[in-house]
Amino acid sequence: MKKINLICLSTLIFLSGCVNAPELKVPTFEKPTMQTSANSLSQDWWKLFKDDTLNALVDEALKNNDDLKLAISRIERAREVYGLSEANEMPNITGNAGFSRDKLSKQKHSSAGDEFSDHKVSLSARYEFDFWDKLKNQTESDRALFLSTQSKKETLQISLVADVVKNYFKLVSLHVKAEILNKTVETYRQTYEFRQKQYQLGAINELVLAQSKAQYASAKVAMQPLKESIALQNSALNLLLGREPKSIFEKSIAMDTKLPLHVSIPSGLSSSLLENRPDIKDALEVLKSKNALIGVEKAAYFPSISLSGTLGLQSEELGNILKSGAGMWSFGPSLSVPIFDFERIKTRVKISEADLKIAMIEYEKTVKNAYREVFDALEQNAIARQKLSLQEEEKEAYAKTLALASKRFELGKDSYLEVLDAQKGVLNTSLLEVTAKEQVLNYQVALFKALGGGWKN
Repeated sequence: MKKINLICLSTLIFLSGCVNAPELKVPTFEKPTMQTSANSLSQDWWKLFKDDTLNALVDEALKNNDDLKLAISRIERAREVYGLSEANEMPNITGNAGFSRDKLSKQKHSSAGDEFSDHKVSLSARYEFDFWDKLKNQTESDRALFLSTQSKKETLQISLVADVVKNYFKLVSLHVKAEILNKTVETYRQTYEFRQKQYQLGAINELVLAQSKAQYASAKVAMQPLKESIALQNSALNLLLGREPKSIFEKSIAMDTKLPLHVSIPSGLSSSLLENRPDIKDALEVLKSKNALIGVEKAAYFPSISLSGTLGLQSEELGNILKSGAGMWSFGPSLSVPIFDFERIKTRVKISEADLKIAMIEYEKTVKNAYREVFDALEQNAIARQKLSLQEEEKEAYAKTLALASKRFELGKDSYLEVLDAQKGVLNTSLLEVTAKEQVLNYQVALFKALGGGWKN
């Protein structure tokens, strides 16, 4: 008998090794050579822009944004699911108490009385032996999903902060442009009034006066779409901050009309920085979860073995329940074996294996996309800085052109049209310079987001 039990135990141990989740082989990639002293991340990367208003807005968004609140709630739920799967590995013990009044059929129990009472107090326990690691693999899967929800929240947080920062830069940029246009409108108004006096004195003809008036009117018209853009941008930022509808309609965001300076980017960035991207961590945890679920489904091929028992007191009279002889107990194992399931288990295993394959592809895609985003952001940053430098040169050239054109017009050597063209050039290049500065900042935000945060030197 002992020999038979030993053989059975050895068989169980052997079979349990056959149904474990497969060994997970995480894909590796040949990384580009990217070496620098910047090899760790800064969680508060937006503070590198040194803008107190921006810092306050980001803090508000992290506290009140509705999408972030949902992500935190999902983490709490995933934590409880993981805790439940851990609890399922432990024995289940319950306390029971009951009373019943019964009457038995004399056709079945001829010696029984017509009626009797039954008082019972007991403890019941049930434990499922996890020979096939079904419960263990389920716990591992739920743990991975819990970590996945944490990473999803971090990904959302990075995206939220990036959106707040970019929307803030856009709003500041619009205010800077509005300030330039306001000053231009005032300048054109003064110029037009001066031309009116010149025309009355006969110093200029009617065409010059009409051109000056048209220029003044055109600048005022240009202000209208800018005002609309500011209003829409203000409401978009208010929504990101999680503010109430009343604030969206009535509360404007106060800020200085000056874009912050862009951050100095290191000449190279360590490829190890990307390992901290939360979306890569998320994809990896999903991969682990799907791999563990294969073990859960394979365990269904084998018997489910559990042990249950009850220990308590039972008496027909409540007053006798504590007397000697009132004790009762039951104890025994149970076995459940699949026989004919018409390939249901096999199909579920294949589904789990297909899910693992999908998760593997998703992981590879996420890693590849991370490197592409970093490469694109670095290239865009370099080009944007070059464009800003060229834009500044163009603005200086138009400013010099305006000075020369105004001087030649006053001397009667050129028409007023050259002055108008130069003024238009100065205005356009001033606005384009603001756009170029905003673009440099936005591409830096894109780089921070691609890396999963800023860098520490």
